[in-house]
Amino acid sequence: MTLTPLETVRSFYNSLEPGRRQVLMELLDPNVRVEVQEGYPGTRRSYVGLKAYLEDFLYAIYGSFEVSLIPEEFLESGAHVVTVGRQKARAVLTGSSVDVPFVHIWTVQQGRLVRARMFTDTAILRDALAGRRAPATSV
Repeated sequence: MTLTPLETVRSFYNSLEPGRRQVLMELLDPNVRVEVQEGYPGTRRSYVGLKAYLEDFLYAIYGSFEVSLIPEEFLESGAHVVTVGRQKARAVLTGSSVDVPFVHIWTVQQGRLVRARMFTDTAILRDALAGRRAPATSV
C-alpha cells in the first residue's frame, strides 16, 4: 500500500527518531534532491541521491548541531506537502541553543520523497555555531 503524500511526509519526521533509520531509507527516493537555503552553516545548496543526503548533508548537520525537528502544521496540495515547524538545536562546539522556525516543501511521488526545499533563519544558526546569542524578540 502506497502512503498519501501527507502520510509520507509525516512518516519522514517520525523516522528521524533514534532507531527508525530503516523507515527513512524506505521513504527517500534513490535520487532524492535536497535543496538547502543559502547560508545554512556547513552545507552546500543542493544534494542529489541517497549517498549525498546521508553522507554529506546529514553529516554536515549532525556534525554541527544536535537537532530536533518539530513539525507543527502540514499543508497538502497534490504531490506537494509543506511542513511548518520548529528546529530546536544545540551547537556541538559552543553549546549554544536555538529554537527557530522552519519551512520544508516536499514533493512526493509514488510514496517516496523525491525533493525537499528547506528554509530557516540561517543567521541564528550561524550565530549559535560562533557562540553568539540571538537577540531576544517579542511577539
